Amino acid sequence: MPDTTTLPAQATVAVGRFLETLKAASTRRQRRAFLDEYVTWLAEHQQCAPARVTAEDLLDEENALSWLDAAQRGTTRRRPGLGGPTAPASTNSMAARVSSLNTLSRHYGRPLGLQPPPPTFATRLTPTEAHRTLRLLASHHPAGMQQATWERTVALIALAVCTGHGMAALHPMRRADLELDRPLPRARVRGKWHPLDTTSQGALVRWTITHHALTAGHLKVLQGGDVDELWVTTSPGRPRARQSTPPAGLPAAVRTLESAHRKLTALALGTPLLLEQFCAADGREL
Repeated sequence: MPDTTTLPAQATVAVGRFLETLKAASTRRQRRAFLDEYVTWLAEHQQCAPARVTAEDLLDEENALSWLDAAQRGTTRRRPGLGGPTAPASTNSMAARVSSLNTLSRHYGRPLGLQPPPPTFATRLTPTEAHRTLRLLASHHPAGMQQATWERTVALIALAVCTGHGMAALHPMRRADLELDRPLPRARVRGKWHPLDTTSQGALVRWTITHHALTAGHLKVLQGGDVDELWVTTSPGRPRARQSTPPAGLPAAVRTLESAHRKLTALALGTPLLLEQFCAADGREL
């Protein structure tokens, strides 16, 4: 087998080989996003194609610090955020960028040892605030948001409130993890069952009905029947080169769920909240 720790000539090859060594899909996605951003920034900075950027350029500390400075100022942003297209990057995203560079450079025996900023955590709602906010969101469909997306997002928030778990634990859930017809309805997260209150039960029942419609062909958007994942897309995806447009009703990515959550809380509450803010601060892993 080839030695994957030998530094290749091209930056894109170096990134690709490094990513192949990561076991967790979520970690690969995050590392790929930030390292691709870095390669793109280097290409623009050097006025060349990304394929012409070298791995030596990638691991140059001066280049790395310049990219991090540009990212901090928001100039590398590819999607408009809530603060605008050039809003400064969050502390947590900057920490993830530094971590991506540090792990890449260690992999090739050229550790940069960059110091990440300390992570920040959003203030949690109290249990009373979380339940009251859930009831508000569950009873009011804001204009400007698709009905099915609203239903899915409220169901996700309901589970966060009742289980104390965040996106990392809730995203992998399956339909079998819900038992909504019991005298005391419940949801299973990471092998443990949690009771659901009336508002949460209603939100989840509403979403499971829509889920069935999206995946069982009632809206004629997906052939082949139900999918087992609890969270599915609510509208067709973006068409890609030489591929047909993905239909609604396919498993939804974490980014899709997070984007809808930010939009709902911003529309309904006037300010965006993170899903973790609905979780009880009792030490559970988010």
